[in-house]
Amino acid sequence: MKKKKMLLLILMMTIGIIVGKGNSSQAALQSNGGSPATKDINGWITGIRQMQATGGTLGLTDTINGTNLTSENKNLDIHMQKNTEYGAMVILSASNYGNPNHIADGDTTTGNETGVKMKINKEWVAAGMSDTVATSMKNASNRYKNEYTAPTYTEKVGDAIATIGGWHGSTATTWLRSTNNSAVTIVRGCLLRSYAGSIFSYFGHGYGYTNEYDNNDIEKNRRDADYRKPWSSRAVVVVGSGV
Repeated sequence: MKKKKMLLLILMMTIGIIVGKGNSSQAALQSNGGSPATKDINGWITGIRQMQATGGTLGLTDTINGTNLTSENKNLDIHMQKNTEYGAMVILSASNYGNPNHIADGDTTTGNETGVKMKINKEWVAAGMSDTVATSMKNASNRYKNEYTAPTYTEKVGDAIATIGGWHGSTATTWLRSTNNSAVTIVRGCLLRSYAGSIFSYFGHGYGYTNEYDNNDIEKNRRDADYRKPWSSRAVVVVGSGV
């Protein structure tokens, strides 16, 4: 009985969820480590918020504003993970409260079943330039995203960018950069985490250089952090009075 209570407590506290593949969405309070669904960043930020709407994954009766993603619900908030939320999770994983070693693909943040399952498979977070062309994220309420202004990076508490350089083999490749071959900013770059072999790695380059291809061949020239690319993500579930 004690073990069952502990497992129940773990499930209630964890923030990771996975949306399964297939014709219907399924939700649980912990990733099972299988192959996650993939969507572009607009699809995730709107789709995850709709999980608490009428007819959504959790079968609730909330109404989500289709533009800014807010609702009148003050006891439950389900949203796409922000970069600061992802950052807080992985920083804790490297502390005395977590697994201070390099986390391999499929391991958890604590090294045992109580932790959050981490897949090294390019994971979207709700973060990007303040003038991004990712419409759903641009219009979303600030509570559901982390906005940065290019070209100068300003640290946000817990975002695990400037503070984690080189941790556990992490790599950082081009922070929120989106330019074409004429160096014209076309703000398509958002932010990927769990990039290139470490949960601390990140990537923010959303566009390539058109001198490699014909200028009309845009699709071949997109970089990994282009907001239109399909990658996995996570939901954060906040429960409590006045959330």
